[in-house]
Amino acid sequence: MSHDPTLLSRVRKLLALATSPNVHEASTAAAVAQTLIARHRLQKWLDAEQDALHDPDPITDARDTPLDAGKRLRPWKVVLANTLADANGCVAYTLDRGRDQAIVLVGRARDRAAVAELYTWLVARIEWLSATHGTGQDRQWHQAFRVGAVAAVGDKLLAATAEVRAEFSEAALVRVDPAAHAHQKALDTFVATQLKLGRGRGLRVDAQAWQQGQAAGAALVLPGQGKRLR
Repeated sequence: MSHDPTLLSRVRKLLALATSPNVHEASTAAAVAQTLIARHRLQKWLDAEQDALHDPDPITDARDTPLDAGKRLRPWKVVLANTLADANGCVAYTLDRGRDQAIVLVGRARDRAAVAELYTWLVARIEWLSATHGTGQDRQWHQAFRVGAVAAVGDKLLAATAEVRAEFSEAALVRVDPAAHAHQKALDTFVATQLKLGRGRGLRVDAQAWQQGQAAGAALVLPGQGKRLR
């Protein structure tokens, strides 16, 4: 279950297509990218000879290679990182580094790489949507819009994962689910024993702008389709 460059290459190609001015092609490409990642993860668990505790790709704290960094991280980017991390077997947290802040991922290298690919594309796409829909609006409006877009992305990620699980037979899921549970337990144990993370603060945003962002973000990711796996 090591890092798979072939998978990431396919994801990059799909997200490159998502820059197309054709809205349908962009939405479909983003959807297939997420379902491809989720399907690959479940299939690897199904085929694996070792359990999560003996996975050769260990859970690590990647603070030396942060997902994002800046003098002042935009809250919506932190929300996006957490949303993608939750959907792809990782944990995201913010780290103060003197003069700047960083978003750090905790997880296996293959999962962190998948999150990074989606994060980079979605940041650019959501910023583009915000600029397109919010001409003349202030910073608070754009913040709320982008948080709303992230909420829509999160809903679609959950739907994509459900679609992928539906492809697997009950017999396959009997083998996959314990591996998924073991992975989550190993991740939680690592965070509890290796890190001391405080509670995040709530985020208050403009409701109308949030709703507009949610509506715009809903077009970015759609559930993918595939064949049932045994």
